[in-house]
Amino acid sequence: MMSFDTHAAMDMITHSTGGFSYDTLARALISNKKAKAGGCLLKDCQEFCEYLESQGVIKRNAPCDRDEDAYYEYSPH
Repeated sequence: MMSFDTHAAMDMITHSTGGFSYDTLARALISNKKAKAGGCLLKDCQEFCEYLESQGVIKRNAPCDRDEDAYYEYSPH
């Protein structure tokens, strides 16, 4: 199984238009054959997004509903 590819994930984030969730990031990585589906991929994407948020690279959008996933937007510097 492929390990989490931070470079591929960051490339997708920096080229995103509009918001994304860590779930959509995981799906995009799978679709682009940068990762295989697995239990750790979703957790890795969530942790990566939380790390980028803590560094100010992405920002979290306010959810419309409490049950919704966190959505982020890339904040170019």
